[in-house]
Amino acid sequence: MVRTSERRNGESAKNYVLRVLVDNIVNTCLEPGEKLNEPELCQQLGVSRMPFREAELELVQRRLIEIRPKIGTYVSLIDAELVEEVRHLRAVLEIDLAEMACQMLNNQQLDHLWENVALWQMYIQRAQEEKIFALDKGFHRLLYVQCGCPYWYDLVENLAPHFDRTTVLSFRCRPAEAILDDHTSLLKAIEAKDAAAARTVAARHMQRYTENLATIRESFPQYFK
Repeated sequence: MVRTSERRNGESAKNYVLRVLVDNIVNTCLEPGEKLNEPELCQQLGVSRMPFREAELELVQRRLIEIRPKIGTYVSLIDAELVEEVRHLRAVLEIDLAEMACQMLNNQQLDHLWENVALWQMYIQRAQEEKIFALDKGFHRLLYVQCGCPYWYDLVENLAPHFDRTTVLSFRCRPAEAILDDHTSLLKAIEAKDAAAARTVAARHMQRYTENLATIRESFPQYFK
């Protein structure tokens, strides 16, 4: 079932639709392969068809939905090759980022990252998938911003939904503790200013998708191309 949220102050109708649809696609409230019911969604979101279709066109360009002429609009199935491209891009950036963090981050910035890890531990115990996912996103965003690379983050975030869907699915069929352990090990390497160890941990962390892919595909075969 599609979940909605309040429209933010100053947010255009098109951007509101875009944000809500991406959130539902990432969290598989709109499942891969599912047909979009435009009239129903417009009513739920309280928008006209014009901004809805503008948002759809952007999602088509981002390869998150596909329009089948005279048939309808569907959420794109997960393209494993595309997800791997996004993973590789993130790996290139975040391995360098880990090394940069060893030289750049101060104690206050590290405290913010450790607070994120502490919340992870609490929500893992409570098995709250959405909180865990949000904290995972927040941890990586903090690293990009703290290292002075917000543009890198924006670049990755535009492509992130393809990768994020598989992350959410991995939480449903694989233990999240391994990802949390990576974050903990990375912070310890950064605190020790051990750039080599930080790069190794970052590389291992970005390899998790490859390790989890077989399990994800076995658990959710209908979601993949």
